[in-house]
Amino acid sequence: MTKENFKSLMSEAGFKNKKELAELLGLPYGSVNNWGSSKNYPVWLKNVFVFIIKAKKYDEALKKGFDESEKPQECPSEALSLENARLREELREYEELKSVLKKMLL
Repeated sequence: MTKENFKSLMSEAGFKNKKELAELLGLPYGSVNNWGSSKNYPVWLKNVFVFIIKAKKYDEALKKGFDESEKPQECPSEALSLENARLREELREYEELKSVLKKMLL
């Protein structure tokens, strides 16, 4: 991994600095700060960034799936399942109201 690649992934993952990354990873700041200068970047670091970026995108898509004012362009299947369950419950409540109204009108 190059320094430019590292900086790009840090930014995309939402880290402001190496201190935030060190805290998330549970590593001493000095160790993380040495990466790219006196020490090579760990081989696993790119995968960690990929996972963090995917989780961030997933959380954003899931949040949009529950925001009534915004329709998500792409929504994970879990969000769709939860939305379907919510709609089924809403439909059940409307059917109960409809039944009660029919009884009252007869």
